[in-house]
Amino acid sequence: MPRGGPRCGSGRPGYRLKSEDSRSIDIRRWNKAGLLRQGRAFVWEWDVDGEPSGSVGVVRTEAGISLNYKVGDDQRVLITSTPCHFGGVRTWFRCPVCFSRVALLYLRGGRFACRRCQSISYRSQSGSATDRISNRLLQLEAQLEAGKPKWQRWATYRRLCSRLEAASEAFDARLMVGWRGEPQGAEFDAF
Repeated sequence: MPRGGPRCGSGRPGYRLKSEDSRSIDIRRWNKAGLLRQGRAFVWEWDVDGEPSGSVGVVRTEAGISLNYKVGDDQRVLITSTPCHFGGVRTWFRCPVCFSRVALLYLRGGRFACRRCQSISYRSQSGSATDRISNRLLQLEAQLEAGKPKWQRWATYRRLCSRLEAASEAFDARLMVGWRGEPQGAEFDAF
């Protein structure tokens, strides 16, 4: 009998903080709303189920922004931009820890940093084998729900249909195994 539960050895830690559950700031939203003009100050608020759950004061400086989450404790974040292929520029935060270009900074431990520096993962990264099969099945079903698009080649459509059938069989097999543990063989790599 396998020890350690169904996730033992999967390499996907389920205990890590998820990005969907974290407070974040998104430079794309701020830029689109026109909040990043020089000298502008504003308060960004988060809410959970319509109830306020926190806020951060933001002041746009010459080189970046100043974030005030705690009283008397400012964090400075640099802002950079890159040119787009068809004109215009794309604005980025510079992570205060690793200095990489990112669009989102996450709040953890009273400081803002990128997802990797904060050890935050996506919910899909810590799913079990059944979750991954189920997500793939739902994705293929949504893709094929309306039938074959006019522009799609028949060979591509048939390949997607066979992948959907293989994913459905793999999901059924996974449900049959249930709590007995991981099935042996490469039946889940077919799709």
